Amino acid sequence: MEFNLRERTALIVGPFTSTVQSLVMGLTQMGSDCVLLDFDNSASQRFCNQINDAREINPKFGRALGIKSPMKTAEDIKDAVGSAAHSFGSVDLFIDAQAYNKPNRYKIGDSIDYLDDEIQHNFKASVMLTHAVLNFLKNRKRGRILYLLNEVYPDPILAGSRGALVPFAQSLSKQVAEHNITVNVLKLGLTEEFILAMHPEAKSIKEAVETLKVKEPHLRITEPEKITNTVTYLVSQFGAAVNGQVISLS
Repeated sequence: MEFNLRERTALIVGPFTSTVQSLVMGLTQMGSDCVLLDFDNSASQRFCNQINDAREINPKFGRALGIKSPMKTAEDIKDAVGSAAHSFGSVDLFIDAQAYNKPNRYKIGDSIDYLDDEIQHNFKASVMLTHAVLNFLKNRKRGRILYLLNEVYPDPILAGSRGALVPFAQSLSKQVAEHNITVNVLKLGLTEEFILAMHPEAKSIKEAVETLKVKEPHLRITEPEKITNTVTYLVSQFGAAVNGQVISLS
């Protein structure tokens, strides 16, 4: 089974994590061009250069580009998606990887003045980006939309704001199916970046995992490669029949 993503442009939105790095490497090696969009793209610039250097060695590989945007207003979103489409010709795949891992901040009786920011970053920006991307997907009569979520969120406000994408995706999938567009949700399980964010005192991922295994001896980490393999299937030609689903990795 060979995935063919040549002449496809993937817009990947979210922080520059090991998961996102693995996704970009996997997609570009299958021929897809990738645009990385985040509030801060300084960490991704060198990585994108490495991807483009690899393409000089193997011209079948795709290209990579980083774009920075505040993603707060409709104009921000329109400009960011327009820049992504202009860079490589269009947008065919939209992967929302805005899994911003944060410890629990919610305390009964304390202020929840961060509520608007969490809704903006984890739900509203995703909806606005989806709305902008759909114009390109509809015109091309094809496309893939995939939202990445953590399996567990310690903060209930973060869980609610990000988790709202599940019913949104399931409802949207029915509306866009006639245009050969699929919309799915992928829950990631325990990733390295999630574990480190929950245990900032740990000096390494190994130390953090050992601490967790005291409480959960059968703990399993969802490796970036496993996520990439699942994502590439869902956004490839073989994922056309998977629509409106919530898929959990472990």
